[in-house]
Amino acid sequence: MLIGIFFFFFFYIIFSIFLQIGWRKLPDETIDCTHKPSTTVAIILTARNEEKYLLTILEQLLHQNYPQELLQIYLADDASTDSTNDLFLKYIETYPSLFFKVELNSTYQDWKGKKKWIASAIDVIQGEFILTTDADCSIPVTWVSAMVQSYELNHKQFISGPVAMTGNRGFMRDFQKIEFLSLIGSGASAIGLEKPLMCNGANIGYARSAYKKVGGFSGNATISSGDDEFLMHKIFSMYGSKGIGFCNNKAAIIQTQPASSWSEFYNQRKRWASKWENYSLAHVQWIAIFIFIFHLIILISTVLAFIPSFTWQGAVFLWGIKGIFDYFYLKSVARFLSIGFKKSTFILSVLIYPFYVVGFGLAGRFGTYTWKERIETPHE
Repeated sequence: MLIGIFFFFFFYIIFSIFLQIGWRKLPDETIDCTHKPSTTVAIILTARNEEKYLLTILEQLLHQNYPQELLQIYLADDASTDSTNDLFLKYIETYPSLFFKVELNSTYQDWKGKKKWIASAIDVIQGEFILTTDADCSIPVTWVSAMVQSYELNHKQFISGPVAMTGNRGFMRDFQKIEFLSLIGSGASAIGLEKPLMCNGANIGYARSAYKKVGGFSGNATISSGDDEFLMHKIFSMYGSKGIGFCNNKAAIIQTQPASSWSEFYNQRKRWASKWENYSLAHVQWIAIFIFIFHLIILISTVLAFIPSFTWQGAVFLWGIKGIFDYFYLKSVARFLSIGFKKSTFILSVLIYPFYVVGFGLAGRFGTYTWKERIETPHE
């Protein structure tokens, strides 16, 4: 048994080293002021009951430093019960050449989540490059320019963009920041290694032609989440690693909000965890299984440390090795995203994380979760 445990930890060390290698392989990108973009862009923003954040992001979209003659912004209201639709209509009426309303195509009526609205928008847009973000995000004025420059100069079909979690101090928010660093960093590193794993729908872009060529969201349309990762995996399957890129440019960093309550956190993470069985790429499934088993072994070794016939030093060694490798990797990602975290918060997060991974790995397979005031089932 001990041999098996140390085998998994040896593999985790190798995995961590490769994450560092993948991160360092990402080409540095900065805004080139001499570059003249020529790509027509369509931004798709879907919202449900987001009046609290909408005014901010609509103003930020309005003032992007990208040529407006090359830009169109499509707004989709997902049956909001607050003033979301009114705010959308205000901008559509005030800026009719820039903002457009998305009408739901009845073909996609039974599709889940944002997919039906994104698909409806793509059916009518003319833009060559599609960008999506979330209504509760904050975007820099350089966002579109940075993402398009990465698309034009690197000749990728799908661009994953950087996302940083912000928010006030407090352990709940700080834990989410650290956890989110690992997700964004791992996704970027995997792209650097030409084996894409994950991305975040708050900041992605893709060629409309690639979306059409892979059949869009067909095959996973009834799964609530995954409008980002499932599409990236399909494009990777068709175009290979050369079709997927990461915009390693600080000018493209989008800020997103952490869950504001433990209930919201639980439902959001359960939604994220529920989709892993539906991944189409073998390497993504195997890594998801490995990460689950690895953290389960940590918990088992901790329990065994209290049994006289086992030694507690082994459990401490395992926790320590994981913490050291995680710390130095996450510091690299945090520097790029301009996010700081306390060592004390990190240590506490390391102690919680195995429970988190195993708990949500199991929870994602069963029951229901609530998202945007709707009850969803993980598997259709």
